[in-house]
Amino acid sequence: MMFEMTPCTENEAKFIEEQAEKVFRAIAPPAPDAEEEEIHYKITDGEGNVIGGCTLETDEWETASLSRLWVDEPYRRQGIASALIQETEREARARGCYLMMLGTFDWQAKPLYEKHGYTLIEATPDWPKGHTHYFFAKRLDREIRGYIPHKPCAYEIKRGDEETAKTLSARFRQFDEAVAPREHAYIPIGRKVTNEDGRIIAGITGGLDGWNYMDLEAIWVDEPYRGKGIGSDLLRAFEQEAKKNGADRMMVEPFDWNVSFFRKNGYEKVTSVLEDFPQGHTMYCMEKPL
Repeated sequence: MMFEMTPCTENEAKFIEEQAEKVFRAIAPPAPDAEEEEIHYKITDGEGNVIGGCTLETDEWETASLSRLWVDEPYRRQGIASALIQETEREARARGCYLMMLGTFDWQAKPLYEKHGYTLIEATPDWPKGHTHYFFAKRLDREIRGYIPHKPCAYEIKRGDEETAKTLSARFRQFDEAVAPREHAYIPIGRKVTNEDGRIIAGITGGLDGWNYMDLEAIWVDEPYRGKGIGSDLLRAFEQEAKKNGADRMMVEPFDWNVSFFRKNGYEKVTSVLEDFPQGHTMYCMEKPL
């Protein structure tokens, strides 16, 4: 049977990601009452200007993510960031989430998250060059002593909207760019495999961020075509494209049900492990030099 591997369009990449998610859901079914939602929080000054905020994302597997936590420089060290963290944890618990995850860089808020009981799961050196990225997690279903600021936050935390999200993203990016300017815009990378009838039977999607960090979004092979080396061919093509665009390593986050595939393809270095994510399973952080 003849197969052809070619670049995929945005819609084809979406199709591939949807198929990969179906496999994920079949192995790790979502919790019955859990919902996927994005909630924005903001703190404003007396004139209504946003001086701080963050975004909470919850999913159908009862896990949550904290992102875009930002406080304007004149208002820092006043308990605002701690109040935002505590509010997102409260909301996540109310929605039944058992785990909160977040990422931060060495110029951001690593000590703050450690104070609030977050455990360091992964430290990625040279992302971006000369800096380190940190991945933290915290169990919300266990008693973990939280940090109590000496000075309570004097500002009210309000729910925001999409405009709030745009403001937080812009301020957050501006803060990052002042320390580590990105070298280029995000470079999407995607490959599809079609059979003799032109039907997509496998694919891989992801991309290269402005700091040359590779993000593998999804890899999928339709069940009748597995065991033929198609997945390995896709991964090699993805790695080659990544290297051509400036990446010197690949970082992947497989789960216990597909970690052997990556080991077979040269991902021998396990840099960290996150147990019980999703519940009853394990996620691995793995690295391969290019």
